[in-house]
Amino acid sequence: MKESSEESKSLAIEKQKTLRLFMIIAALLLLAAVGFVVLLRGIEKGGEGKMDVDFTGGKFSLTLQKPIVDQIKLGTAKTEGSGEKIEFTQGRINNPDVVNQIRNLGPANPTAFSGKNFISNDLRFLFSAEHPEKWQVRYNPAGLQNAAVPVYTIYNQEGSHLNIGVGPIPQNVNIQQFVALNIQTMFQAGMIQQMPQVTYDLPSETAFAVFTNPQTLGQSYQKVIINRERNQVFVASANYNQTLSSPEGVQDLLNMIATFTLF
Repeated sequence: MKESSEESKSLAIEKQKTLRLFMIIAALLLLAAVGFVVLLRGIEKGGEGKMDVDFTGGKFSLTLQKPIVDQIKLGTAKTEGSGEKIEFTQGRINNPDVVNQIRNLGPANPTAFSGKNFISNDLRFLFSAEHPEKWQVRYNPAGLQNAAVPVYTIYNQEGSHLNIGVGPIPQNVNIQQFVALNIQTMFQAGMIQQMPQVTYDLPSETAFAVFTNPQTLGQSYQKVIINRERNQVFVASANYNQTLSSPEGVQDLLNMIATFTLF
């Protein structure tokens, strides 16, 4: 019995270490320097087709030239608080027919937009962009094994960028606990000085945070989604350059992180 107790204690400690590590990683992803330097890549042409999806006995044409989340009428929530209201999608697409069609429409190349959509078949997520031709994609497969490395960085010439990372999460940690620990870590590290405005969609284990970035004095955004089937937590973080970013570029960035959705 004593050995079993010691093993349980050891397992709990290891889970806590894993969680604290990802707290730090999430904070770093969120507050990545806006003036970062990356090798510029052009956006390679992705798919441009469409698929017929069967919804309740009727045919539905799924096209890549429009945001997929709009076409399937995915549920949304709005940020709370006194600032601008941001409508963001619930965390996951669950309809298996829709998921299969999305996977078939996704490009083989992980740096290619598909029409107005970006589809990642390796991490099983998507988001939409109104002006995909103005964004480049940096893909780093090392992030699939190392949670300290963003798997994707989507950026433009104005200094705006969206980082997407993924890591493990213990079964007994819910979305509110994860976000609370993440905020605590950022306060302790001096990465934020004000409490973020956080809105939850609890059924889909999704959180959307808005706060002032101390590096840029502009708004920063973070969307967190937990995938219980795979015991993974996804963190999408968006930052823009307060001086250089155009209103169109900021709106596109907001739209990308707001529509970030798992499938």
